Amino acid sequence: MGRSDLRHMDETLDLRSFYLRLIKKIWIIPLAAIIGAIVAGCIYTLVTVTFGPEKTYSTESKLYIKFAYDENAKSQVDYYNAYTWSLLMTTDDILDEVMNNLGKAGVSEDEITRQEVAESIAAEIPSDVRLLLVTVKNNNKDHADLITDATDKSLENYGETNDAFTSIKLLSKSEAALVTYSDKTFTAAAFGAVACLVLTIFVLLLVDALDDAVYVPEDIEKRFDVPVLGVAGKSEYFRNELQAAFEKNVAGAEKVIFISTDSALDISVSEKDLLAVKEALGNRFSAQTEKIIAMETPGNVLENYRKIGTCDGVILGIPAGKRCGTMNDHIVAQLQKHECPILGVVLVRADEKFLKKYYRL
Repeated sequence: MGRSDLRHMDETLDLRSFYLRLIKKIWIIPLAAIIGAIVAGCIYTLVTVTFGPEKTYSTESKLYIKFAYDENAKSQVDYYNAYTWSLLMTTDDILDEVMNNLGKAGVSEDEITRQEVAESIAAEIPSDVRLLLVTVKNNNKDHADLITDATDKSLENYGETNDAFTSIKLLSKSEAALVTYSDKTFTAAAFGAVACLVLTIFVLLLVDALDDAVYVPEDIEKRFDVPVLGVAGKSEYFRNELQAAFEKNVAGAEKVIFISTDSALDISVSEKDLLAVKEALGNRFSAQTEKIIAMETPGNVLENYRKIGTCDGVILGIPAGKRCGTMNDHIVAQLQKHECPILGVVLVRADEKFLKKYYRL
């Protein structure tokens, strides 16, 4: 009797056991979603607001163009399209007059540079070639207004001095206003919530797939070819199962040792589990259970190997829910090497509420 050919890493996931245990920690999933939403929202705020780009102020001017008409040259309207105007706004013909108008307004070139003006102005023709739309964007609200006024005057002057036009007149203009971008905080928070929710579910599945703990007696039967005596519990149902199996597999053995598989560093772990087993067995087997000796796993004490080699058999106590599957394998292998019979395995420290739900008791 010993280990089964099926190792715990090769087992099929017990979905019923998994879902029952998941229900106990289901609060982790919505909590992870909330944390993900908060973190994503904070990151979005930090990136777009706290450490985002500088505030930008924008103005908009609408100007009406009257093109000159010549019998010989015809109209030059076809030469002035959106692309032409975008280029013209950065040429000396326009910029020189803009800088001159700024100077008249008391603004020095050190305060508002020529490059700043060129980078701030944009022009386009929305649909009608006679309507010119000029946009000024600047990080400084006052500068945006000053550049707008200077540009509008420059364009009106350009309409008077250029033979292609009869005139360029200002129709309307807006005051500098803060450019606002669509707030996607909710979208970022929703994305963070969904991402964390999916990641949490994946992690829970992964953790359970790597879980080498046992939760029900059938988990032990899958891994070890040894008698499973039952559960050391207080329920009458489990007590009866344990007593029946104990009577069949352990009765008659005189020198019996009880070992908890997680007692390598502390013999009191085995002693407490043995006491729980004795209480579950009751007075009926008191004469025999008094002879059972608690012992820590044999690795740390050399003398323990002599004891397991000379006893009639060992009862193993495997703690429910404790991740010591590899140690369980190791102890069973050690007992096999020393030709020590394993009389049975008891599931100790089990969650009886979980077991009753699992078995629908």
